[in-house]
Amino acid sequence: MKIWRSDENNDDKIIAFMNQMIYKANPPINEIEDYLFDLKTQNPPTKHFFGIPLHYVSEINLQEGKKYIEVVFRGNREHLRIGNERDRNEIFDYFKHNIPGTAYSKVKESKKDSVMKPVIAMGVIIIAFLSSLYVALGMKEGKKYEVNGHDYHGLDNIFLALGSLGIENLSLIFGTLFLIASLSFIKKYKKPMVKDTLLIRYQTN
Repeated sequence: MKIWRSDENNDDKIIAFMNQMIYKANPPINEIEDYLFDLKTQNPPTKHFFGIPLHYVSEINLQEGKKYIEVVFRGNREHLRIGNERDRNEIFDYFKHNIPGTAYSKVKESKKDSVMKPVIAMGVIIIAFLSSLYVALGMKEGKKYEVNGHDYHGLDNIFLALGSLGIENLSLIFGTLFLIASLSFIKKYKKPMVKDTLLIRYQTN
């Protein structure tokens, strides 16, 4: 059994590993000591607690720059929020050495792979902007467009709706989106993703 406690504002207040379960809890401040006592006496409370059975867990990730440890289980993801880097490393190392059936690896993403998502996002933004701008310029010249069957799920109808916002609003909206994508590109290019990963093949015996 291992219990970690944090009093930092954005952290999970209690993280614990016991009875083949990973727990996190955020009880009211005046109840934390009672929660810790219950845990130490092998009687985890249910209120304000979230528990993941170890045999559900397939992967645990510690990514550089992220203030949490990611636990992947049955297609879902839960974050154990720990702002202090030393504490994050301590918890991850404990899992690494105390969870059976783990295979450790360090994943280093290439610059090319790292920037792929923001590049795609910038491409989509440019195409959507130009298509919407074409409609907006047409409206400004007096052209009329119709929404076929009032179906707003089609791309043409989406561009029509955006074009109706006007050239200035389009420039502001898409300019902001492109700026966000560009900043993401620069950040990911300068510092590609690096993470420590535990792949878990849980053993019941």
